[in-house]
Order: sequence, then C-alpha cells, then structure tokens
Amino acid sequence: MATYNEVLSDFDSVFTSDVWVALGLPAFPANYMPSKTPDEFVKYEIIQGGKDTDEYGNGNYKNGLFICQIYVKADVGPRRLAVIADTLDSVLNKKQINQTQTGTSSLATKGADSDDISLFRADYSLTYNSY
Repeated sequence: MATYNEVLSDFDSVFTSDVWVALGLPAFPANYMPSKTPDEFVKYEIIQGGKDTDEYGNGNYKNGLFICQIYVKADVGPRRLAVIADTLDSVLNKKQINQTQTGTSSLATKGADSDDISLFRADYSLTYNSY
C-alpha cells in the first residue's frame, strides 16, 4: 500500500546513492532553493497520475510522473546535460526502487532559464508506479 510520502522517499533515496554522490551534483526538492545558487544542480518532484487505482485489491496504488529539472551553466553546451541525464538513467530508468517501479525516461531541452539566464535547463522525466 503506497503513500505519497513513501513514493517521494523512494525517489529521495536515489540522490543519496553512491552513483549520484560520485557525480557531485546537488539535488533539491522542487520547492527548495539554497540561498546561493550552485553552478549546476537538479530539482525534482513527483506528479500524481490521477485517481488511485485498485490493483490486486489494493486501493492505494500510486502512479504518476517523476520530473527532474537539470540546470547547468549556459556556456557549457548540451553535453553536460547528457552526462547528467545518463547518470539519472543509471539510477532511475526502468528500476525498482523499494516499492516504486519506474518506466522509460525522456529528456527535453528547455533552453536558458527564465529566472536566471546564466543557467541552461533540460527536463528529465519518467513514469512511475508504486504498490
């Protein structure tokens, strides 16, 4: 029986994994921003996919979309975005993370950040199901 808190905790755990820590990239929940903006970072959130679905008699099955906004310096080109997205894939794409199962990822380049033009942004997203 999945709760919103459990789904979010499953995704939080990815950003404390050895693979992610080795990348040296700060990760923040979508509603948090440090007082000093790093040169590179990610912000992530989950979006509920709609009404809970009865699955195998369990009325608390959750599904939705995980979105990770990737920010890099605007003058480094798209390769750094790809490296970060590949690292996200290594820890998220088609994985079982505790009770949460993830789907296939996609990456959408958004361009210069509207709040800070010194940053360039891409959105990494994938679907999830949690039981």
